[in-house]
Formats: sequence, structure tokens, C-alpha cells
Amino acid sequence: MPFAINLIALILSVAALAIGKEFFIPVALAFCFHALLRPVVRSLERIKLPAPAGAAIVVLGALALVIGGGWALSGQVSGFMQKAPKSIATARAKLRDIGRPLDRLTDAAAGNSAAPGRVPNAPPPPPPTPEARPAVPSVFTALLGQATAVVALVLQVLVLLYLLLAAGNMLFRKLVNVVPGPDEKRTVSDVFHETESIVARYLTVTALINVVQGVAVGLVMWAIGMPDPVMWGLLTFVLEFIPYLGGAINVGLLLITSFTVYSGMGQIVLPPALYLVITTLQNNVLSPYLYGNRLKLNAVAVMICVMFWWLIWGIPGVFLSIPIAATLKVLGDQVPRLRALGELLGD
Repeated sequence: MPFAINLIALILSVAALAIGKEFFIPVALAFCFHALLRPVVRSLERIKLPAPAGAAIVVLGALALVIGGGWALSGQVSGFMQKAPKSIATARAKLRDIGRPLDRLTDAAAGNSAAPGRVPNAPPPPPPTPEARPAVPSVFTALLGQATAVVALVLQVLVLLYLLLAAGNMLFRKLVNVVPGPDEKRTVSDVFHETESIVARYLTVTALINVVQGVAVGLVMWAIGMPDPVMWGLLTFVLEFIPYLGGAINVGLLLITSFTVYSGMGQIVLPPALYLVITTLQNNVLSPYLYGNRLKLNAVAVMICVMFWWLIWGIPGVFLSIPIAATLKVLGDQVPRLRALGELLGD
């Protein structure tokens, strides 16, 4: 009976997270960035600057960095999006050319090479004229359709983030005060501080790793003659904050662009292959050294978390999946009743 009750509670919780994502996503993002920026506000408080003023400086500074980075990236990304329909059409045509020998082999193996009404080794039918071919939808147009929702989300996160930073330790004190018993208060305090430290370290180290990886990708793309190497470096920095999905998007974009730049198959697969080599080196050499032992998460559990939060919250969920998994790991390590959760998530 307790298992059934727990299962029902879990299902209802997941349903609430999915239905109320417009509420939960801004709150989760605000708490995530609060863990990152709270030490900066505390440093400003040490020089006698009030918390509201320090929070305003930090939030406005973060907003300026986001706007500056978006402005630096927008021009090149806009040009790439405008060329996207032509690039996708070119990639499709080259893929058809590459697949024709395989189609002939398949027909020969099936004994259909001399089927009635079909001339063996006949040239393929001509492709449809551009007027008859359906227009490739513009990714840029699709993104513009979501612009209002993105702006609203950013504003909500900024307002919540400012209020959390300006409140100082008020939320933490109230949380500790409502917990009964000294042992429970100590556990809450340990969980809060350790979670804040781990999330802040994760975001900081991830940003540093993404800078290194972005520079490496940009230099490699420039060396092999790919157009817009700066854009590829900036895209790498931004997309690598999204575990797994960001790298897959980058590989797809590189592959599409390669079809329009190169003619040989070896040249076409070279840019995405080099990107995967850089990513593999980063994941197996740089990341374990920089993250250290404090963020030891099971790779399988992390992948499941990424897939789950992608299903529930989309791209923001993928971004938040690692901080959420780290928070659950801390809870499992600190709370005896949740020890199984810590064991499942641990490396």
C-alpha cells in the first residue's frame, strides 16, 4: 500500500511539473543563477554596499553580457538562417546522389533491376523544378515565432533573480526556522549550502570549459576553411550548456554547412568529425579534472535525467537537468530516507 501511494504521488508530481512549467521553469532558472551570482553579491556586501544595490549591479551586468553576446552572435546567425533553406536543399540533393549507388545495389539484390517498364541502369528521373519543390521552412521564422515567449521568460527570471539576490539570506533563514528540531535544521543548512556551492561550481566550470572548447572549435574551423569560424566558436560556447542536445545540434549544423562548402564525402564529414574529437577530449580529459570529485554523477542516470527534463520542460529542462540531478544527489547523501536516490545518481 505505501508503494502504491508513493507511485501515485510521483505521477501527480510529474504531471504538476509538466502542466505548471510556465511557473516552475522561471523559478528553477532563477534559483540556479542565484546560486551562481550570490557569492558576487556577498562580496559587494563586504565593501558596505547594500544587498539591493549589489543585486541590481550584478543583474544588470549579467543582462549586459547576455545582450552583448546575443548582439555579437545575431548577425552571423541571421545570415546562416537566411542561407539555411538553400543549404538544406543542397544537402538533400547531395545525399540523393550519394544514395543512388546503394539504391541500385538494393534493386539488384531484390531482383528488380529489370522490372517491367523499367530500363536497367536508366538515369534517375530529373529533380523537380524549384517551383514544384515545396519550400523549406525557415528556422529563423520558427525562432521568431517563439520570441515573445523567450522575452517573457527572460524578464521573469531577471525579476525573480533580483528579488532573491536582494533578499540576501532571508529565504535561507526562513527555511531553517520552519524546520523543527536541531538535527533537521542542521541537515537543511548543510543541504542548502552544499547545493549552492555545487551548482555555482558547475555553472562556472562549464562556462570556462565552453570557452576553451569554443576557441578550439573556432580555430579548427578556420584552419580547414569553414565559413564563419567565429560563429561556430560562439555557437559551441552557447550550445554546450545544453547537455547532449547542444552538441547534436552543432554536429547537424556543421554537417549541413559542409554539404554546401565541400564536394568530397571525406571533406563533408571532416568538420563534424573534428568537432566530435574536440568534444570527446573535453569530456574525457578536461571535464573530469576541472569538475573534481564534487560532481560525481552516474552517466546513465544523467542521461535519463536529461531525457526526462527534456520531455517535461524542453530545452530549459535540459539546461537544468544537471543542477537538478546534483541537488537530488546532495539530498540523497544528506537525508537518510533518500539514501537510495544518492546511490542511484552517484558515480
